[in-house]
Amino acid sequence: MKPNLPILLAARAIRYCYLKETGKPANPEALSIEITRRCIARCVMCNIWQAPENQPELSLDDWLEVLGSPVLSELKELDITGGEPFLRNDLAQLLLGVSRLKKERLPQLRSIAITTNGFLTEKVLSVVSSVVGTLERSGISLVFACGLDAVGEVHNRIRNFPGGWDRLHATIEGLKSLREHHPSLVIGIKTTVTRHNIDELEQVCSYADQQGLFTIISPYILTSNRYANIAQKEMLAFSAAERDKLKVFYDSPRFRWSYYRMELLHFLETGRMEKPCSAGFNYFFIRSTGELFACPIIDASLGNVTETPLEGLISSPEASCFRKGVSDFPECATCTEPGLERYALPFEGSHYLKLYFKMNRQDFNAMHDHLGLEKYFPRSVGQGEP
Repeated sequence: MKPNLPILLAARAIRYCYLKETGKPANPEALSIEITRRCIARCVMCNIWQAPENQPELSLDDWLEVLGSPVLSELKELDITGGEPFLRNDLAQLLLGVSRLKKERLPQLRSIAITTNGFLTEKVLSVVSSVVGTLERSGISLVFACGLDAVGEVHNRIRNFPGGWDRLHATIEGLKSLREHHPSLVIGIKTTVTRHNIDELEQVCSYADQQGLFTIISPYILTSNRYANIAQKEMLAFSAAERDKLKVFYDSPRFRWSYYRMELLHFLETGRMEKPCSAGFNYFFIRSTGELFACPIIDASLGNVTETPLEGLISSPEASCFRKGVSDFPECATCTEPGLERYALPFEGSHYLKLYFKMNRQDFNAMHDHLGLEKYFPRSVGQGEP
């Protein structure tokens, strides 16, 4: 790796300041698509499952048309979420369709991440078996973030799904077997921390270590948009003692390489998040109905992709106004959404540049690899020698 990363980050920091000041767009590098709001779980921290059953969903052809948009030529990561994505009977066709689009429309796509509760074990394994080889040959890694909030019965109570833990564990075991033949298959868990599982986190981490899984462990988020759970504010709120437990947990050496962990500890101390954000610049979220959002947390629709092409919505006055306000919205101060900083750090530049000079090279390189940020930089650019 060549030590010219600081120069590139400085240039990107200047570009970001210009784009934020003018509200001008950049090409998306990451995109989340909610292919359904239907869900078979009834999680205590999320009301997605309460969406009307007759709510329209984009068809397979609609999604492939959107993903074939010229404005996505620099897309590197595609996140498929729900609801429960495996309730779509055409998920395999969607994944294979994306693989076909890679050659001409999505040349920079490196990974597809799927968030699932893992309860539909047979369907999950059937779909993955039918697509993982094709995706692998196309140069696309398939990444699984399995919702796991505790080990055993506590998980079932949080998800309000009897037998859910056994199904999830069986799904993870099946995915591990597939991983033996397809090394591009990446498996991890996504844990939403609430007062219901705050004492279960060490056991969750131990399970992940034993199974060889990455972990995303983050506090719940209140939002009228993505999770529609504002009404649960009092029920979910952490006590002072529970916040102290979280501080001890995130201060553990287990999270040594995690940038998110550093920002979260600051939030638990001050009540304010101060991480960079590039929502509306290189990241967007599309609802199952086709509504486009610059941020999944903030309820500010930019229009519908069935009515206006994606490139038109990204360049609209509404999107420009949003970009000028990024990081200044009230929701930004309490946003603990994990992962969005992965898109922001290489794009916004200045925060990552500060980390480059603050950390020793070995630690910085380890964090860079842990976050999977190499895909956001030209191959000729590196972090520098340890």
